[in-house]
Amino acid sequence: MTVASDTVLTDRRIDKLGQYMAEHVLGPSGQCVCPRLGSCRQSVLGGRHAASQPDAAFAAGQLSHVGHHFDLMINGVPTRTLVIAMETGRTREGVTLKERHAEVMQSASLAFTARNPHMRGVTSALRLAVGRDPGADRDGEHLRLEGARFPVHLFDAYAMANMRLCSAVVNGTTKSLGNATMSRNCAPHMAATITILEPTLCIVQGVEVYKALTALMSRRRQIAPHLEQARIAGVDTLVAAFTHPSAMRLTDHWGRLTSAPYLYETVVPTIRTAYRLITAS
Repeated sequence: MTVASDTVLTDRRIDKLGQYMAEHVLGPSGQCVCPRLGSCRQSVLGGRHAASQPDAAFAAGQLSHVGHHFDLMINGVPTRTLVIAMETGRTREGVTLKERHAEVMQSASLAFTARNPHMRGVTSALRLAVGRDPGADRDGEHLRLEGARFPVHLFDAYAMANMRLCSAVVNGTTKSLGNATMSRNCAPHMAATITILEPTLCIVQGVEVYKALTALMSRRRQIAPHLEQARIAGVDTLVAAFTHPSAMRLTDHWGRLTSAPYLYETVVPTIRTAYRLITAS
């Protein structure tokens, strides 16, 4: 198997996404410029929410991660993976694309067991997306790309975008107070992200994330219980829909390597099917 990446094309995508975000989400000064910001903030901090959630915190402008080797090619076939989650769940505002990339690569520097359940789940999914098995070994997290002097970590070879580019949480926790208004208002930003990145595989983390994403999906065709072909914002892609790796119910939790039936019974066969379909094209 030969693996390569088109870093020139990826750089163009990052620049284009950065331009879009500067115009529509997070301005050059670090201020959120989204025209729907007031509506989202009000949906969390105003009205009944203010009375029932006096400790609510709202953080605006948390952008996506795009690895420098996002435009992977396996045996000459484009293999671009986008992980879609709901929100960061943090109260840090004004997170740029560059800063988000640095955060994700910091996680890459940790041992598998030292990562949080979310990123352990991401690790397993990305290993599967390039034809490997889940595991905790460091070698299995690195790609040897044609023409590259050093191995590339899988975290630098995928993209991760949230349905909501702002987070609403109970202050001092990561407990989400996000709502349908926020997801609906952010949908155009997700559509623009997918249009720019053109993923061949979207790995969706969370039932509510998938529900929100379906508003953007058309020409849907079921391939397997958790896998479908769909068009999103003009891009034909495969969509693998799962629970969140850190789901509360142990039967739905897959952010562990061992004792995680959901990983081996659901995630593994689904992404393996997607990998076969993508690399056979």
